[in-house]
Amino acid sequence: MAFVIRKFDYSESLGGKLKAIRTSAGLTLGEMAAKTKIRKNVLHAFETGQYAKLPDPIYARNFLKVYVNSLGGDVAYFLEQFEAECGTCDFTKNARLPRARAHALQFLVASRFVQVFALCLIGIAIVGYLGIQVRAIVSPPELVVFAPQDGIQTQEARITVTGQAQEGARVNVNGVDVLLSQDGTFEIHVALERGLNVIAIESSKRYSKPATEYRRVVLEEDRSISFAQ
Repeated sequence: MAFVIRKFDYSESLGGKLKAIRTSAGLTLGEMAAKTKIRKNVLHAFETGQYAKLPDPIYARNFLKVYVNSLGGDVAYFLEQFEAECGTCDFTKNARLPRARAHALQFLVASRFVQVFALCLIGIAIVGYLGIQVRAIVSPPELVVFAPQDGIQTQEARITVTGQAQEGARVNVNGVDVLLSQDGTFEIHVALERGLNVIAIESSKRYSKPATEYRRVVLEEDRSISFAQ
C-alpha cells in the first residue's frame, strides 16, 4: 500500500512528524500496532515524545525502524532525530531516565567506606593479636615428666624425678625449686616414705597458670629399705 506523505515542518519534533505521516495515511495507532506488532503504548510514546516510557534504547531504536518503515519514511533521518532528542545514553532500568552523571561526592563516600572498613579490619587484627599474646602469657607452660612412671612400686627409699620444662619456666618438685639445664631438662632425687607417695611436679612462668604433673610411687613396706648412695 502506497502512502501519500504530506509536507511537514522540519523543525517539528520526531513525534509530531511520525503522527503527521500516520494521519496523512489515514491510519490509527491501533491499526499501526496491529501492522507492526508493536504495542500501542510504545507507538504513542514515540509520537508524544515520552521517551522515558520507551523500553531500553536498543529495543526502542528497533521499534522506531519498524514503525518508520511501515510508514514509508526515511529510517536514517528519523533515527538521527531520535538520537538528537533523547540522547544516545542508555536508560536506567528502574527510572527509565538517562544515567545520572557521577559526582565526586559519590566517590568520596565510597572511599570513606573503604577506609572505615580497612580500619575495622586493622582493629580486629590488633585485638586478635593481643588476645593471642595474652593467652600465651597466662597459659600454663609445657611440662614433660620422663620418670618415674605413675603408679610405680619400688624398694628404694629414694627415687629420681626427671623431665623437661618450657624455656623460661620455673620448676619445683614437692615445693622444692629445681635447677634447669640450658635445654630445660631437670633432675632431682626425692626421698620416699613407706606406702603411697604422691610427687607433685609443677612448672610456671610469670603471670601464667601452673602446669602440674603427679606421680604416684609406692614404697613397699615389707622389704628392707636401703638408701642409694
